[in-house]
Amino acid sequence: MTLRDLNQPVGPEPLNDAELAALNAENTGFAQHIGMVITYCSSERLECYVDVEPHHLQAAGIVNGGVYASIGETLGSAAAIVTSGKLVVGMSNNTDLLSSVTQGRIEAVATPVHVGRSTHLWRIEMRNGDKLVAVTNLKLMILS
Repeated sequence: MTLRDLNQPVGPEPLNDAELAALNAENTGFAQHIGMVITYCSSERLECYVDVEPHHLQAAGIVNGGVYASIGETLGSAAAIVTSGKLVVGMSNNTDLLSSVTQGRIEAVATPVHVGRSTHLWRIEMRNGDKLVAVTNLKLMILS
């Protein structure tokens, strides 16, 4: 099995299991710190999950709102990078918190709203089971 060059834009054909493993191995730093694992990657959609751990919780015992904003920013940025093949920086992150989570898994799906030459807008929906718990709209600048 040959791996695609992950420094090139990804098309509509999703990454295979070996390519996803390579992408997750390279996805160090903050994504690794929050426990984010990418499970699907194409130019049309990225998916990931984060298993809720004690360090994700605020004093009230629910997932801190910053965790949802971080998932949205990190997955949306990864989506723009694999779609454009270039580095990106966030311009705005609007995360709406809809429901509380105390345990389990947060699954997120990023889909493009706008994919331009210099900016992208991605919508990231986060769920705990069947329950929609947060939505991020993330605007990014594509660096040349």
